[in-house]
Amino acid sequence: MAKNPNVNAANKYARDVVSGRVIACKYVQQACQRHLDDLEKSKEKDYPYRFDAARAERACKFLQLLPHTKGKWRRLPLDKRRITLEPWQLFFHACVYGWVRKKDGLRRFRRAALFVPRKNGKSIVAAGNGIYMFAADDEPGAEVYCGATTEKQAWEVFKPAMQIVAQLPNLRRTFGIQVCAKKMLRQDGSVFEPVIGNPGDGSSPHMAIVDEYHEHDTPDLYDTMETGQGAREQPMMLVISTAGVNPAGPCKQFWDECVRMLSGAEPDEELFALIYTIDDDDDIFDPASLRKANPNYGVSVFEDYLLAQL
Repeated sequence: MAKNPNVNAANKYARDVVSGRVIACKYVQQACQRHLDDLEKSKEKDYPYRFDAARAERACKFLQLLPHTKGKWRRLPLDKRRITLEPWQLFFHACVYGWVRKKDGLRRFRRAALFVPRKNGKSIVAAGNGIYMFAADDEPGAEVYCGATTEKQAWEVFKPAMQIVAQLPNLRRTFGIQVCAKKMLRQDGSVFEPVIGNPGDGSSPHMAIVDEYHEHDTPDLYDTMETGQGAREQPMMLVISTAGVNPAGPCKQFWDECVRMLSGAEPDEELFALIYTIDDDDDIFDPASLRKANPNYGVSVFEDYLLAQL
């Protein structure tokens, strides 16, 4: 069996996107090209980052030990409802968790953004990342928060995370996890819980998950979480969202920041972004555009549904 199969699949996805074998919008092409370019740069002594394939593989393997919590998969036996990360998801996680600083081995990316249409497995990815950073990232006293504008939205991430952990007694036993009514705890003081609205000061997030950022009227939650991460060595701000319609909102500003980073107009070595959409000259009524914008086309978002919406 090949070593690091998940990382190999992630790198293949990047190469396939850049070569045109996988059709993707320009933002995804730019993210893939950046990764491939950085792999070449990492061979240079003065380049400050390197790709740790073992760390990337570990995160991908962990996430794929977790089970689905709804839909057709929920009816299957536990060993058959494990999450299978698609190549684009492997690429996202390999980059986020695999790139580290040469000087100390700490993670390179402190902010990660995933913009993807609805029904493309967004919430389950957020829940899995939260569990990983809460339990398996070797961070004593880790604090993981999933924040949203309403309690219902915050629980869109936290409820699947609780359901996943509840199905896995070996996971709870290995990491000493206690599932409570509104949060999860570990014996070392780690906590994973939802946050609604504008959080107070005092928290020290190891990971802050901002779900559906386009629904936020202000950047207060994002800013409070980010400033609270100052005491963590390798924190992560994870923004996972669909697109919105408010051009003056904080999500649009963050989207624009990601776009400028990907284009090279405003480089940011600690920001990773993957944006799935269509290009400006694409026909929105062409079914081919559906495939470009929906990376889980035919997997978790089905052709008949999309065509009906179209």
